[in-house]
Amino acid sequence: EYNRKAKDSLCGRNGQELSGQHESYTGIIRHYTMKRILTIMAVVVCLAACEKPVDTSKIIGTWSECYDDPNFVMDGTVEYTFKADGTYQVYAYDALSGNEVTRIHEYTLDGNVITLNTAATDSAHSPSYTITELDGKEMSWQKVGTTYTPGSNGSDYKHFKRKG
Repeated sequence: EYNRKAKDSLCGRNGQELSGQHESYTGIIRHYTMKRILTIMAVVVCLAACEKPVDTSKIIGTWSECYDDPNFVMDGTVEYTFKADGTYQVYAYDALSGNEVTRIHEYTLDGNVITLNTAATDSAHSPSYTITELDGKEMSWQKVGTTYTPGSNGSDYKHFKRKG
């Protein structure tokens, strides 16, 4: 029944094909199948082109954590200094208590993902972030497995400005 209806739609009333006016049913199917394949291939190529590895020379230096959100105020300072040897120093100052802490750890880069190895013996608890922005002046991170939501500043989302 289905094939008969498809044939009737491509043929004249007497069952003969309308030559020159319509493509064959299989030609139409092939045309649209090829369009789908080409569209899918174009999307895959675009996505692959979007994931460019981070230029590690841009991350080297000192970055101060800061936010433009007027609803989020940091009560201190957090600075990261990344070195080319795979180590970083984190400096934290708590303005409320007056305490300062400086620690040195290792980091790894895998494409656009940075992993901060905070404890040499416990890599399972090392946070990983996707670097969403990195240029000579600003850098932004989003914790792997999360999406940005207002109020996630400082935990899932981090924004930095190059110091100096």
